[in-house]
Amino acid sequence: MKKELTAIYSGINSKVGDFLVNRLLPGNSLQAIGPMVFLDHIYPTTLRKHGHDVPTGEFAHPHRGIATFSYVLNGSLAHFDSRGNHDVISAGGFQWMKAGNGIIHDEQPFATAEFGDLFHSLQFWVNLPATVKPEEPEYLAVQAEHVPEINLPNDIGVLRVLIGEFGCTVSPVKMFSKQFIYHIKLNPKASFNFRGKPGLEYGTFVPSNDILVNDTMVGKSKLITFAHEGDEIFLENPNIEPAELLIFGGEPYTDPILAQGPFVMNSNQEIAEAYGDFFNGKYGTINYNTR
Repeated sequence: MKKELTAIYSGINSKVGDFLVNRLLPGNSLQAIGPMVFLDHIYPTTLRKHGHDVPTGEFAHPHRGIATFSYVLNGSLAHFDSRGNHDVISAGGFQWMKAGNGIIHDEQPFATAEFGDLFHSLQFWVNLPATVKPEEPEYLAVQAEHVPEINLPNDIGVLRVLIGEFGCTVSPVKMFSKQFIYHIKLNPKASFNFRGKPGLEYGTFVPSNDILVNDTMVGKSKLITFAHEGDEIFLENPNIEPAELLIFGGEPYTDPILAQGPFVMNSNQEIAEAYGDFFNGKYGTINYNTR
């Protein structure tokens, strides 16, 4: 039985530095899909300069209570944080940062001769369970060639397991609840019947070319939500070029959700403590001198 589409969200555009971003989650009456409480789509942008992979520090910011997940579709992205982590990922790679009890990070998109001038990416925030929020931060970077993926039958496309598991294929990202992010690429004129599991919440996001989702044509940078009933999400690419989308979600988040700025906690008191610890310097500082 196909899942019924309950809404299609277009998001709200905003400027983040030089980048135009579509904020799709949270939005309107939609607070979360499973543990996913935030989704930004950084539109494709042609970068002006090559090789500047060290940020100036003006956009460094704290997080607490969540894990951030940045997925690069085109270009390269450098990461620095106050726990001494630094890495660079390129198209098809991702980085996961468990903010836990507090961290400051900075990310710098940049252009290279190898990966070109175009930058295009997504960022999710994954809400941590209340018992995990006080834990120490962690960081993981996975390059494109190490992302687990499955060749779908009959040469219809590829499914990449960014978070979670699909059959016997498992992402290296730590999970603290049932959750998943799959990136599905369909070849021209191909279709795929994705089967969900009971008790989980599902959303799909289409970053670029139009694609049919349960017989509804969904355009660029749109987020789709589904009813709980049913288990099938039928995907069809009517185009003569490849199309892609992400399916994400997980088990419902049952603790209270209090979000303010870069912090997602379970009470107003915890939000106040998060700001207090940040202003008192407890999250540390970033060392940009990595060479």
